[in-house]
Amino acid sequence: MRLIPTELNQRLAGAVRYSVSADRFYIAGKAGFWRLVGVGLVAFAIGSALGLGFYGYSYVTQNSDRLDVLTSVLSKALSEVRLQATAKGTVELQPSELSLAKGQTISLDPTSRVLLDPTAKVRADGEIQIQGPSISPPEGSTPRRATAPLITNFTVFKRVEFDKGQVWTGWKFLTSAQKSPTYQYCYYTETLEGSQFEPVVYFGVNEKLDPPKQVPKGFDMEAAFKKCVWFKRESS
Repeated sequence: MRLIPTELNQRLAGAVRYSVSADRFYIAGKAGFWRLVGVGLVAFAIGSALGLGFYGYSYVTQNSDRLDVLTSVLSKALSEVRLQATAKGTVELQPSELSLAKGQTISLDPTSRVLLDPTAKVRADGEIQIQGPSISPPEGSTPRRATAPLITNFTVFKRVEFDKGQVWTGWKFLTSAQKSPTYQYCYYTETLEGSQFEPVVYFGVNEKLDPPKQVPKGFDMEAAFKKCVWFKRESS
């Protein structure tokens, strides 16, 4: 369509061009505004992340320094600590009975003194012989026969190997002047690896079978009783 280039038409065309340019500038400005807002948000996020990272690093570094200081203080305090203690009480030796194999002897220093508890027991695998001291009588006097000292309340033990342990028979004498024991008993003992305790099973008294209330599993009571060495049997 061809318009007549009149003055009015020229003014209308200029107004349209101005309006289109204004709308284009408005759209371009709005787009640039939101673009700048997006860039600003990204920059803010990056700055916040860097700030939090530096803050966390400084917090960790500060705590590490405090931990090092605390560790050094504790180490110095522990190195300078001195503990003092005093122990009071009674020392007991276990087992309280001493076993001697056949042929073994015990010797004591002549200047030493040994005291035994009245309730203590002396265990020996064999017979006990006491030799009295030799006394030289003065000249001109009639020599007297030296008498052996009297021993009271002692026990002689007999041992027989059985199964994984030993069967022990005890002959209890009130004095060394007795010809036969006052009381006899028989029991079984076994040494366990890795343990300082020895299980003991008493099953015989005065040549009679006296089984306990609880018998170990697999233990042959009758066979063990036949291994007891009673005084009358040995002397017969």
